[in-house]
Amino acid sequence: MSTAALLALGLVPLIAYVVVGIRLMQLCQASGVSHGWLAFVPLLNFTRWARLAGKNPWLVLLWFVFIIPGLILSLIWLNKISENTGTKSPWFWVYLLATILVYGGSGNFAESGAFLIASLVLTAATVVAQWKIFDASKVQRTPTATV
Repeated sequence: MSTAALLALGLVPLIAYVVVGIRLMQLCQASGVSHGWLAFVPLLNFTRWARLAGKNPWLVLLWFVFIIPGLILSLIWLNKISENTGTKSPWFWVYLLATILVYGGSGNFAESGAFLIASLVLTAATVVAQWKIFDASKVQRTPTATV
């Protein structure tokens, strides 16, 4: 794989992480969820997802013990966040499909140029979906979100 491709595969997800972190932090502030800066800390950002969904953030520990239940829980939380912000359709489904494809299917053709294109497109799709779901202007304050 070329240096440019490796740079793109490293730089694009980093930029995406920062962009989504900013949006998540804004949503936390609008919802009254404390410590919005945790949106930029890997794995701890899922504690903000849990808080926004009105769930116990300690459930993030499942990520360290059981990967698959942790992934499923985070999707459940994202679904609840999308319901709370009124962005359920179709953005949650775009995120779900793009996430499955980027993590599950793109490795099947890792040696081709199609891998780079697919990874970049699917990463962009997940970022756009999260950007739409984490829309702070559509927040419906709930008592459980401020725990």
